[in-house]
Amino acid sequence: MRNLVFYLEKKEWIPTLHPAFLFFRRGMQKILKGLSIYKIWYGGIGIAQLPDGKKVLIKGGALPWSIVDVRIVKAKKDYVEAHLLEIKKQDPQILTGTPLCQHFFSPFLQEQNSNLQPYEKGCWGCKWQVMNYESQLQLKHDIIKDAFWKLVKKQEIWFPPVIGSPLQKGYRNKIEFSFGVYKQLDDSFRKAKKSWNSEESLIAQGLQKYAIDADFNLGFHKQGEFSKIVDISSCGLISQKANQVFASLKALCKDSGLPVYDQKTHQWFFRHLVIREWINTHQMLINLSVANQNLAAEQGEIQLWEQFLEKLKSDVFLQEQVSTFVVSYNNGLADIVRNAETEIVPLWWEGVIYEILDFSQFSNSEAANQEQTSLKFRISPSSFFQTNTLGAQKLFWTGLKLLGAIEGNILDLYCGAGSIGLSFFKMGIGKELIWVEIVEAAIVDAEYNAKINGLQEKSFFVASPAEKMLTKFPELKEKIQNVGLVIIDPPREGLHPNVIKYLADLKKQYAFKLLYISCNPITMARDIELLVDEGFTFKQVQGLDMFPHTHHVECISVLS
Repeated sequence: MRNLVFYLEKKEWIPTLHPAFLFFRRGMQKILKGLSIYKIWYGGIGIAQLPDGKKVLIKGGALPWSIVDVRIVKAKKDYVEAHLLEIKKQDPQILTGTPLCQHFFSPFLQEQNSNLQPYEKGCWGCKWQVMNYESQLQLKHDIIKDAFWKLVKKQEIWFPPVIGSPLQKGYRNKIEFSFGVYKQLDDSFRKAKKSWNSEESLIAQGLQKYAIDADFNLGFHKQGEFSKIVDISSCGLISQKANQVFASLKALCKDSGLPVYDQKTHQWFFRHLVIREWINTHQMLINLSVANQNLAAEQGEIQLWEQFLEKLKSDVFLQEQVSTFVVSYNNGLADIVRNAETEIVPLWWEGVIYEILDFSQFSNSEAANQEQTSLKFRISPSSFFQTNTLGAQKLFWTGLKLLGAIEGNILDLYCGAGSIGLSFFKMGIGKELIWVEIVEAAIVDAEYNAKINGLQEKSFFVASPAEKMLTKFPELKEKIQNVGLVIIDPPREGLHPNVIKYLADLKKQYAFKLLYISCNPITMARDIELLVDEGFTFKQVQGLDMFPHTHHVECISVLS
């Protein structure tokens, strides 16, 4: 089989092999060299094309117009899946050259960051942080348009420019870290490790610290290897205060003598550390997740844990910085912070924190006759709240402007702690508010939030999956007869088919507006296409950047 060539930009010719040869020639690596990425798809997937027209879907963090080498992992009839090996060339017009985070690592920056030790590299999160912010917004705008390509063929859709985040660093009000036994090693460290035969060898190479810490890691899961943890000392997406608390807690947990949880064997103890910090109230909640069934009395681990709790309670720094501290006892096999059996125990104070959404910054002219106000929210450890507080204020106000005048009740199908529906209701939309949420703790928060904002008597709460609400609560039918607005902010996987059917049936009976908010433009486009087929109409999709330096983007659209 003969060699082929790929024609690249600027008339560069790089020899390589046809992928069929790579797959069927025994002993040959599945490598493609010199691919040009011409598009970025949702999920940060780079798209390249082979000479025969077949698409190559590339994971690993490359940017548009990059020249890359990749390793093929899967061959399909119409496309090839591959992982990024090396970035040969980047478009200098979109690069800032100044990574946001000390742990940022990209193949393109290996030379620039050669001063970093192997154990200081490795976090592949926030892959876009070397891009200037204008390029990030434009790329997210293109991702949204690409997601709606089927509907664009059927009708005209307006895609306004993506609205930027008020903060580009330290914007997250919630972050989750994972403990782990297995640390992510980069290639240079793996090579060095093979030659180790003594402690002296470690010291000579300056890597003894890495070896000592190898059984206690706290950070983020390595991309593609769930059991391995990228150990970090700080994160650029949270505030300086949150990073200081993180460093302090990491040191306290390590010094406790208690082991971290092993995701492979489901043994040992420390599992997750969640930090929630509110921008407007400056309150902070810490949630330490542990597997207490693994504590061994005969080894004195129960006593160690009790001593550790007393140390946390008496720590002056934490008492000054942290508003409330809870411990989640989670013995489930799934590596998540919370499951149905999780027991949450406050270590101090009430175990919740409060945030304010402030809309007073928006002009009176934009508000028309609607009341401008601030709203207070109570958030429990397991309740959903937008992770970008200042971005949420802009998101909700944008939705308000898109909706215009509304008559009738508001039906909020995925209400969480009630932030969206309550914001609209307080600003003059709706006569009654119907809250639907599957997480019962969130419904408890929603009820409380309605009460403290003076709207409890005009609210009806339903703890149920959206697709089962009428079956479980038939009394909803009467309240829905006067519906003027339905709000849907579903999980990333989108709407359940039963919810689509319910909305379609409701459309046949009543005239209402549908506000769709989503952080996944792919599932949003799929759902809107189904809703349009059922008689809904829509004209535009507005993007808002709630997640700078990542491929994620929030979308909002109004259907009628």
